[in-house]
Amino acid sequence: MKRMGLLFCLLILASCSVKSSKEVAADLWAGWEKAEIQMQSEYPDAVPLILVHGWNGGEFTWPDPEQLIEMEKKMGRDIYLFTYRTGIFANRYPPLEVLEEQLDRYIEAYKQVDIIAHSMGGLLVRHYLSHHAVSNIRRVVFLATPHFGTNAAQVLVKLGSIGSEGNIQATEIQPGSDFLWQLNSLAGSELDGVDVLNVYAEDVSLLKSDFVVSTVSSYLPWAHNVTVPGRHDTLAKHLIEFDLITDFVQNGVQPSAVAVAPVRRDAWLRFKVSGEAAKLAENTFHAFTDKGIPTKNYDLCCKLRSGLYSQAGMKTVVIEKLEPGISYEFAPYRGATPLKITSDELLQSALPVVIKEIQVTAAEEPAAIVEPETQPAGML
Repeated sequence: MKRMGLLFCLLILASCSVKSSKEVAADLWAGWEKAEIQMQSEYPDAVPLILVHGWNGGEFTWPDPEQLIEMEKKMGRDIYLFTYRTGIFANRYPPLEVLEEQLDRYIEAYKQVDIIAHSMGGLLVRHYLSHHAVSNIRRVVFLATPHFGTNAAQVLVKLGSIGSEGNIQATEIQPGSDFLWQLNSLAGSELDGVDVLNVYAEDVSLLKSDFVVSTVSSYLPWAHNVTVPGRHDTLAKHLIEFDLITDFVQNGVQPSAVAVAPVRRDAWLRFKVSGEAAKLAENTFHAFTDKGIPTKNYDLCCKLRSGLYSQAGMKTVVIEKLEPGISYEFAPYRGATPLKITSDELLQSALPVVIKEIQVTAAEEPAAIVEPETQPAGML
């Protein structure tokens, strides 16, 4: 039922127009004509604002060209649209690590830039910053970005498996993917030196929420967080309606409001045996209630390769909605004494998503729990 609901949401986002094919074609041509005018430089001496769309997005992710032209006049600066290859259907869409090179070449033409990045576009920008300690990016607004992944990607991975090439971008934005593990293990250090505002949809009700990205994933622990009304697909389209965003990119002023961290806690676990990353399987990892009854409140990620520099195979235990009293056991091989960790230990973290790497030193020795090497002290 969970995946059916996600598929339903995706179908809503990709719903077809009721207009005739001629009307749709005419609208597209009109849109491209106006977009061509909007993308021309009018304020060469001002810092430009770059809009970076997300998965299955493009130029039409953002407000209409007429609105962007008015926004340019009001701000006295050019607004440009960075686009890249992405889509709902399986295709040879490049991984985010490759798209980073395209973004690099795009923004290096400017002395300084500000960026508003929607959804997966925010992950692309964060990945870029992780490799550029010094960059020409001055300010960044993350808009409904799945910082810790989205379960909708799991549906896309299944759809992508119909073709031999799969959906590479979808595998990278699954919770627990190698791409997201490496990125979030930096604990926000990639954002040093950049002014950051993280904006996501208020979680009010079933009809008034993001639908695609949970607040646990949208919340960025290492930035100023604010919530606004809307849904995942409408926030970018109605961008100009949010004064707190335009005020920030224009003047660098953070909103006075601050979003409260989500109450829910998730956890990502990885294991190393004698220094080597352990692959997970259904017969090596188990969970039990406080009464010793087996439970399955976790997923294993990822069957497919989920990062440019990773290998195929499941490496990460993804636990959503941690509950007290659950114990988890990992036995790397038959006959080994299981390593145990409890949900109560994981719930001690103040972060919405706990990232832990657990090293099994030897069968007869107790295991040591350590943080990823790139993670600053204090990250759990």
